[in-house]
Amino acid sequence: MIMKRKKIVDFKNDVLFKYTLRDDQDPDSIYLLKLIIENIAGIDCHSLKVLNPDLNPQHVEDKDMILDIRVTNEDGEICDVEMQNSSLDQEQYQRFQIYGARLLVEQQKRGDDYVTNIHHVFQLIFIDDLDKDNLVLIDRYVSQNESGNQEKHNLITRIYIYLPYINILKKEKGLENFNELETAIYIFKNGIDDDIMKLKKKVVDIMEKKADDFNEDMILQDMAFNRDLNKRARQARMKRERDEGKEEGLQEGLAEGKKLGLTEGTKFGKRDFVLKLFTKTYPQAETGFLENLSVEQYEKIFDLLIEKASLEKIYEAADCIKE
Repeated sequence: MIMKRKKIVDFKNDVLFKYTLRDDQDPDSIYLLKLIIENIAGIDCHSLKVLNPDLNPQHVEDKDMILDIRVTNEDGEICDVEMQNSSLDQEQYQRFQIYGARLLVEQQKRGDDYVTNIHHVFQLIFIDDLDKDNLVLIDRYVSQNESGNQEKHNLITRIYIYLPYINILKKEKGLENFNELETAIYIFKNGIDDDIMKLKKKVVDIMEKKADDFNEDMILQDMAFNRDLNKRARQARMKRERDEGKEEGLQEGLAEGKKLGLTEGTKFGKRDFVLKLFTKTYPQAETGFLENLSVEQYEKIFDLLIEKASLEKIYEAADCIKE
């Protein structure tokens, strides 16, 4: 009995995502690219050229390989479109910034004139997570001063498209009232589901055809399967290492706390130990908020520190708000 290969229909898989957008000679890919770039980046795209259309099976094992789409328009502006099927954390935020800076620096050649040869970089990052402090579908960032004024001649614009928010919009306005861009984002998040198939929209037809064509190519299918397996294995390894690190930190913290009398000592003894551990963990942070807390707060902060919690959680435990 011949086993039927499972189709790849999740556009959050970055191999399928890149395949869908990479061909600047294909009217369907160009339609999707213009739909995304013009409506999200807000720039004109009378003509587009994809700078990195290749999908190389040999690179799928590279955990650091970014399967982005780099596009330039007639004015030389660069749009980098990327799919991230992962959560937002400090590592991700910093990677996005470093990659944006790299795209800017790569334009500069020795002897070039900065003014005439450096073009604006737009990063369009589709990510399967929400910024819980800023619940929106599309979030745009540029360099600005403390008064909120954008830096003159800014060269990098970073835009996050938070995929889960499209399902919130579906409840608010109904799928049938989505425009073409919202429909595309919905498919990126949910795939070609029964609800979307009821709509008679150009973007639905294009993305359904792209998924069907992709699954006719066994090499691309294998790339997508392997890419997904490698990412899952990496995430499992990272979780295991984090859990092991937390357990090790817990044991060390408990031993040190017992030695210094955290559980049995005075309030001031608890404060001094928490202060010592906090300064060791966050050497650049101010420590004034750790004065005059309750015994319960010191114990809570101690637990957070050995769990390697964020500064925000520690501030919350101290009942203070940091601007």
